[in-house]
Amino acid sequence: MRILTFLALAALAAGIYHYRSRLQSGRRALDQQASDELLEERVRAGIAAAASWPVEVHVSNGIVSLRGIVRNSERDLVLACALAVPGVSQVTNYLESEEPVGELGTMQSGIATGI
Repeated sequence: MRILTFLALAALAAGIYHYRSRLQSGRRALDQQASDELLEERVRAGIAAAASWPVEVHVSNGIVSLRGIVRNSERDLVLACALAVPGVSQVTNYLESEEPVGELGTMQSGIATGI
C-alpha cells in the first residue's frame, strides 16, 4: 500500500513539474513576442528622424528587417540608427534608393546598334 501511495505521489509530482515547465516555455514565447514588438517600436522611433519616408520595420528574435524607399544620403544613417537600438543583434537591409539610375548607354539598355 505504501508503494502505491509513493508511486501515485511521484506521478502527481511529475505531472505538476511537466505542466509548470510547459507553462513557463509558453510564457517565454509570449515574452519574446512582446519584446520583439517593443523592439520594433523602439527601432521605428529611432529611425523616424533619419528617414524622410516611412520605412517598414519587422523584428524576429532581435533581427531587424527594414523595407522601403530612402534617399542615398539617408540610407547609412537609417541603418546606423536601427543598429544602435539596444537589443538589436542584426539589421537586414531591404531598403531601395529613390534616385534614378541615370542615362543608360546603348549597350546597357539592351539595344545593339551595330555601328
